[in-house]
Amino acid sequence: MTADLWTQYLPGLALILSIFTIGVASPGPATLMIMGTAMSRGRPSAVALSLGVVTGSMFWGCFAAFGFVAAIKASAELFTAMKLAGGCYLLYLAFKSWRSAMAREKPQQVQAMQPVSIRRCFVQGLLIHLTNPKAPLVWLATLSVGMGNTAPLPLLMLTVLLCAFMAMIVFVGYAFLFSTMAASRFYMSFRRPFDAVLGFLFGAAAIKILTARIA
Repeated sequence: MTADLWTQYLPGLALILSIFTIGVASPGPATLMIMGTAMSRGRPSAVALSLGVVTGSMFWGCFAAFGFVAAIKASAELFTAMKLAGGCYLLYLAFKSWRSAMAREKPQQVQAMQPVSIRRCFVQGLLIHLTNPKAPLVWLATLSVGMGNTAPLPLLMLTVLLCAFMAMIVFVGYAFLFSTMAASRFYMSFRRPFDAVLGFLFGAAAIKILTARIA
């Protein structure tokens, strides 16, 4: 890319990175799930979940950069199918959190012995983004506002990669921060109310997705 292109699009790139970083750092289904996993399952599981979330976000970012989001906006059936899948998955996560909140608290030693699949955690993080029908539309809006409709594809892909790098720093940072012994002790002390709140937030996110419409 030429120096003129950098000069033209650098302010938009900085704007996208700033907004994106604030967005991923703010509380949401993905960040709350990473925090909960880090406190209850440990650092490796939380990092795997974080990488799954970032991978899902990158997929939709590339999808938007290549212009395939127009197919979703043009197809009400496809958008509805994605909406149902995303809503049902979040309701499933809400059910799991509520069930955990109602269960009797287990000793920390017993909980630590429960087998955890790193691959399963990665897939869970991946599904959070892949089943969110608003994710590609948000990416499309973000790239359009920051880059405009004339930005070259290599610049759009670079923007997606930089956003993914920032998301990895934030999410993996949360995984490390909330997997400390102090965070684990806090979770064991307030596990039931924490899981109840998490279930409520997952349920609210599910309702928001199920009632969403194409802008």
